[in-house]
Amino acid sequence: MSLYGFCHVTFPWLFKIWLRWEIAGTENIPKEGKVVLAANHISLLDPPTIGAACPRPVNFMAKAELFHNPVFAFIIRHLGVFPVRRGSADREAIKTGLGVLKRGGILAIFPEGKRSKTGVLEEAGGGAFMMAVKTKAVLIPAAIWGSDLKRHPGWPKVRILFGKPLEYDAAAGIGRENLEAVGEEWRRRVIELQRQIVPPEERERFEALTAAVEAAHQKRLQRLAERETKKRNPEQR
Repeated sequence: MSLYGFCHVTFPWLFKIWLRWEIAGTENIPKEGKVVLAANHISLLDPPTIGAACPRPVNFMAKAELFHNPVFAFIIRHLGVFPVRRGSADREAIKTGLGVLKRGGILAIFPEGKRSKTGVLEEAGGGAFMMAVKTKAVLIPAAIWGSDLKRHPGWPKVRILFGKPLEYDAAAGIGRENLEAVGEEWRRRVIELQRQIVPPEERERFEALTAAVEAAHQKRLQRLAERETKKRNPEQR
């Protein structure tokens, strides 16, 4: 048995006891074919818990800094993790991710690019969905809650919910406008999923923070739209 196979068998038992995890929506993940799982990101536990919850092997992108320790790098590489340099277009990482999808595998991504300190969904770049659109992969939105142990110390309860496939226009290509449209729909879907798994005692805080982030997000979109309008109509400046 491979290291991945061993972990995929043992981790669910560990997480059931330690994290009291609840998993739902696995029926939405196709049994075969290329799939991109796109989830919110709140903890270092997100990759192993999402990977263990998925009925099929999953490959993850992870920040290159995690690979500085050769022993740890050896382990996570054998668990389907490959490095990506943040803050730039890492062509090697993109090539690896595209290879996973072209072979009919599952690639998991965290479009926010970093962990949310509050648990609510932060800004996500549309470029994160390029590999899904380019390969016409099934795009599954996913939400996780409770894995950030600083806010959920002691005996946490982790919930993971896989949503139904997100529809997008693959024929529109990988231009910025289409990728941003995919990103906007993903944001909407993930927030909907989060609302289903956030416990009652945290719901008020979640809604308040989500509203604040969404207001800032809409202002940013408005500024971008105004800039585009000025570029297309210079006389309006």
